[in-house]
Amino acid sequence: MSIAGSRSIVCVVVSSLGIFAQTASAPAFDVASVKRSTAENGSFIRYLPGGRFSAMSWVKQLIEASYDFQSYQVAGGPAWLVTDRYEIEARTEDQKAGATEMKRMLQALLADRFKLKLHREVKEFSVYALVVDKNGSKLTPLKPGDSSNCRRDNSEICGIRRIAQLANYLQSIIGRPVLDETGTDGEFDVLLQFDVFEARNQTAPPDYNKPTLLTALREQLGLRLDPQKTSFPILVIDGIQRPSEN
Repeated sequence: MSIAGSRSIVCVVVSSLGIFAQTASAPAFDVASVKRSTAENGSFIRYLPGGRFSAMSWVKQLIEASYDFQSYQVAGGPAWLVTDRYEIEARTEDQKAGATEMKRMLQALLADRFKLKLHREVKEFSVYALVVDKNGSKLTPLKPGDSSNCRRDNSEICGIRRIAQLANYLQSIIGRPVLDETGTDGEFDVLLQFDVFEARNQTAPPDYNKPTLLTALREQLGLRLDPQKTSFPILVIDGIQRPSEN
């Protein structure tokens, strides 16, 4: 059975935790420019030295970044939240401000320029826990300075060194939250070959013969995905508007 075939997230509202409100004392950028981007691909969000913030992204991603939430933890809002990209250049007089402070400033900017209104709820999600298989891990440790052996012909992924990164990657493939519960720390040469078509509930081309994702994780890395249910806080968008250009 395809994992992607069970992508739908089971959600039950457990409780409402109140309305978000920006107060007069909330930190804000001293100068900010917001304009619609003509880019059709890519995005970035950067917290730069000297109290500078720079971004080119769609609005939903800006909301996720400002509140440190995953994509599945932001609900509601119009369709343009994931299609319209905006360029934001901002600055605070606090030159020591880091990512933590600037995320709160980004929240204030979204409330001011996009008229964003949110409230919190808690929902139950169907998730996968990434755990070590009963026969033990088969991960190959990387020592400082070591390079990955991944190539186009021996791994579907390249550049992943930590298991938390692997969990995030798997989440994008199977469309369901994946929690790293391996208890494994350090860096590893993560090589993984699997049937990407089956994982995405698509038809593979002729003569394509690779193991399912679940089999590949177990046989190649000594890991497995256990289905579970757990509750997460989510942000529900009550209102938002396209900003006026500078």
